[in-house]
Amino acid sequence: MSACTATREQEIEGDVNEFRSWVNAQTNKLEERTEEDWKKTKEDFKQRTAELDRKQEGFSEKLRADYQQIKADFKAREVERDSLANNEAQLTKWERDLLGQYANGTALTEANIEQAYQNFMSNVRARNKNWQQRDWEMAAAVLEELNQRKEAFEELPDETEVRIKALQMEFAALKESETTK
Repeated sequence: MSACTATREQEIEGDVNEFRSWVNAQTNKLEERTEEDWKKTKEDFKQRTAELDRKQEGFSEKLRADYQQIKADFKAREVERDSLANNEAQLTKWERDLLGQYANGTALTEANIEQAYQNFMSNVRARNKNWQQRDWEMAAAVLEELNQRKEAFEELPDETEVRIKALQMEFAALKESETTK
């Protein structure tokens, strides 16, 4: 009888260890997960926990605590993933608001990149009067994204680079003056 009990405990412990491995694999690199993929992962989590919840009466105290911690870790990562998705949605909205027609990265060309920066700064100047720290952070994220897109262009004319640098510096100065008040 005790050999059967030991085997059953090992099986349950194996199930929990497999669940831990699955949770770790699913919550690794959350920022790369698509919304659809994450939705499927959450459904899988519900199914797996429902199955393990039914087996909990066979868990030792240590294994039960371990299992609860694994579930709590997943839930914390779920909150983190939801926050990432929310930030992404907010950034997209800010890009549309501050870049206008240039929000779509494919709309940018070497010929209009300077206009995108001018558009950005024009919108920043017009809207920043009541911004809080979070607003400035979002605007800075939009500028960083625009800067990354600009890097895709081989070489811009020096005068274009100088005018873009001036706009970047204007943003930095505005942000600094507003966030230190």
